[in-house]
Amino acid sequence: MSSESSRSNVPLQTSLPINFLIIGGGIAGLACALALQRVGHHATVIERNDRRSSRGEGGIRLPPNLSKIFFHWGLRDALREKALISHSILFTRYESGEYLGEQVWDRDVLRETRGVFMVLTHAELHDILYDAATRAGVRIRFNAEVVSIDPEEREVELATGETLSGDVLVGADGEYGPSRTVVLGKEVRGGPTGLAMYDTIVPGKHLPEHLASLQKDNGVFVAFGDRRAALAYPVHGTQDFAFQFYGPDPNPEGKYGDPPSVAVAEIARPLDSRLQGIVSNARKAVRVSIRSHEDIDDWVGDDGRLVLIGEAAHPFPPGTIQATAMAVEDGAVLAKLFSHLSEERQIESFLYAFQELRQSRARSVRASEFGNAFFMTLDGEGARQRDAAMKAKSATGRNVLEGDSGEANALWEEVRTIFGYDCEDEADDWWVQWGLLRERALSSQAGHGDDDGGDAPHAPPLLDFSAMTVQVSSTASE
Repeated sequence: MSSESSRSNVPLQTSLPINFLIIGGGIAGLACALALQRVGHHATVIERNDRRSSRGEGGIRLPPNLSKIFFHWGLRDALREKALISHSILFTRYESGEYLGEQVWDRDVLRETRGVFMVLTHAELHDILYDAATRAGVRIRFNAEVVSIDPEEREVELATGETLSGDVLVGADGEYGPSRTVVLGKEVRGGPTGLAMYDTIVPGKHLPEHLASLQKDNGVFVAFGDRRAALAYPVHGTQDFAFQFYGPDPNPEGKYGDPPSVAVAEIARPLDSRLQGIVSNARKAVRVSIRSHEDIDDWVGDDGRLVLIGEAAHPFPPGTIQATAMAVEDGAVLAKLFSHLSEERQIESFLYAFQELRQSRARSVRASEFGNAFFMTLDGEGARQRDAAMKAKSATGRNVLEGDSGEANALWEEVRTIFGYDCEDEADDWWVQWGLLRERALSSQAGHGDDDGGDAPHAPPLLDFSAMTVQVSSTASE
């Protein structure tokens, strides 16, 4: 059997289609809309920017837990037209270029995940999702800026004065959008870390000779430095390379969507001299501040049907491999749950089930990714120990993320667990273990009411999912 998912892409259809109004037309919003439309609901996406601006620039990596979702949705061919399958990571020192080692992804691990590693640009992925969503019947409106949200009335007001409504409002408008503020009752921003990611594209012809293998193998390049780092991978059929430089942040307000404004040469030094051609020929970079966020308890508004997904619910460090994956997983789980919708009374329960299913997963993965961002930029003794351990493994021909002395390395096991996770299977498990139980209990109570000869009383919420903690499995689902 192929290591890639071979699951049928025909999903269960809801018996009660409702209208979802999705605020935000980035990757999270489009993916959520596509997922909901696939199970029979009606999705409308409103995006404050025009389409070109919302597509973004820079590169994006798709881990196996994300690529297999897209494969489930029938996007395999569209992805393979644009994305490259990546197999390895090359590690060096940022300042000197010293070789630290390599990680070649184990075929057995990938077979377990049922996905692959892929790289492409943010604009290409946005186009793939836009085309798939519109073909599925999703309505998408650009230049539609939301100025107020009324969760109780399930309405939003646009800057033009127009009012739009839905049965459920989905906030996919990021950390800085209005949805997060409405759910939390106040503006909640992360704190500065002093580190930023600088996102740019470099023509592949300027890649130095010692990195030529990256074009041949679609490899990822990572350079560790003192409070600096660089990460790169091929895009546009290896004609260009997406580069993400990590370095000091002079102003902790940079975010995606800002115009490219930073000359890479100003922030890249001191850098391996062989990479000067890249620095000199890179486009101006977008500066995205890395901010420290506390977990928020509420993803669902108390006074109406407004639910947060993606960066609005759990902002990730920019450039990390799981940031986009977690946003798409959110949409996939929401749609899976709502594929079982048969009565309006289930809506609130499904929203709270979504929150409980996703919070533990997103929190643990975000903590890991936050740690990885600072692992790359370690300095002092921590950096020396990290580099020495990697070089020692490389000297014996081993992958640098493997464990020591036959014992499972915690990081390697974490990688296997994160990449092997199947969010749609988890949503199905919730329905079997809890959703059906609740429906049968309510049905039984209604039946007893009929036996008494009177009108059946309103059934109490025997299982209140707004207060329930769901245990999410951390193992790969077969």
